[in-house]
Amino acid sequence: MPHLLLITYYWPPCGGAGVQRWLKMVKYLVPLGWRVTVYTPSNPAFPDRDESLAESIPEGVELVKRPILEPLRLLEHLTSKRKPSMGVGLLNQTKGTRSLFSQLILWVRANCFIPDARFLWIRPSVRYLARWLKANPVDVLVTTGPPHSMHLIGRRLHRQINIPWLADFRDPWVNIDYAQHLPLTRWAHSRHRNLENAVLREATAVSTVSPGTFREFEDRVKESIYMIPNGYDSEDFQNPILYAQKKCVNIIHVGSLNADHNPVLLWHALSILAKERGLLPDSIKVEFVGSVDVKVRNSVVENGVESYVEFHSSILHSEVPARLATSSLLLLSINDAPRSKDILTGKLFEYLAARRPIVVLGPKDGDAARLVEDTRSGVVFGSGDAEKLADYLQLALDQEAHGGIPNTSGDISTYSREGLARRMDGVLRGMIAK
Repeated sequence: MPHLLLITYYWPPCGGAGVQRWLKMVKYLVPLGWRVTVYTPSNPAFPDRDESLAESIPEGVELVKRPILEPLRLLEHLTSKRKPSMGVGLLNQTKGTRSLFSQLILWVRANCFIPDARFLWIRPSVRYLARWLKANPVDVLVTTGPPHSMHLIGRRLHRQINIPWLADFRDPWVNIDYAQHLPLTRWAHSRHRNLENAVLREATAVSTVSPGTFREFEDRVKESIYMIPNGYDSEDFQNPILYAQKKCVNIIHVGSLNADHNPVLLWHALSILAKERGLLPDSIKVEFVGSVDVKVRNSVVENGVESYVEFHSSILHSEVPARLATSSLLLLSINDAPRSKDILTGKLFEYLAARRPIVVLGPKDGDAARLVEDTRSGVVFGSGDAEKLADYLQLALDQEAHGGIPNTSGDISTYSREGLARRMDGVLRGMIAK
């Protein structure tokens, strides 16, 4: 039985998107004959907890936990602010709205915490795991990032022990979507690039989740590179949840939404329907389930569409399938970022499994647009398509009034978690065979 050591920052009871890929991968690798040990922090500072995710961990998976020192916690204590202000929320503030102290924090984060705020876990983890591996040999090592500090742990272990190592990138490194907000010095940018290149060059194999990141890395990988996307777990959707005709069209977005994802195009389309076509507030309801940046909330008011929008707190992952499957339309808003064409968020695959039409706001020639069109799962609207989106919503209103909006029916089997785990199984066994 081959033995896999997974190094990950995110693991249940951590909630959110970062935990899903390898939680589900492990769930389906174990039945394929793998023994799995997971190395993860004992005291991580993740924003959401979801105890229900532990149900997806197969019996026999061993957890090895070690404490982590995170400098962001010290900054939170010094500023007496909530953690989100140290994270994406701080990044999304425009320079003019940040205090001098916030600007200083952001500069320190960008230029001193390299590759990220978990960098202090690298050295103690390498020391501990080097000893642990002597007593507990494994056949293959997997690191998943971000945070990309996990890859630097793997790199050092690979150098010391020469163990086959897969570096799995759930997001890019240097070109991650929020990089445009970081006040990086030339030295820091060069340092990030050099470390990224070192991981790509030295790993036995590299895996990415999107064609765009695959293309970005392909020429810099010395050994093998694979594109294994995220997916949906069919067991999460095995209980049939039937969509029923509604009195209004409800559009739902599940998950956190930062300022870069602000669906301004939707606000414009709703404004057109309200001002030019007499749309009533009870005809369309846009629901956001999860944390939403204050700039998005303010934008709703600024565009005069607050009567059409509702905000709800986060829900357990086990509750997500029912919320998706019983909604009229599913909203996916792609970042306004330089590499937005390459974004293929994990949320999209659960949208596919829900079989409700997906409304994508983003580049028409991007990876997400291509996937939605190939699976006939929705419609894509570019930045200048407010009128077209208004027309689409009008059509949805008409369909809802005459029998309901039909489900999608395209072939999505390529993206089942079980099938993707079989692909990963082949990659890992191939690495061992070499």
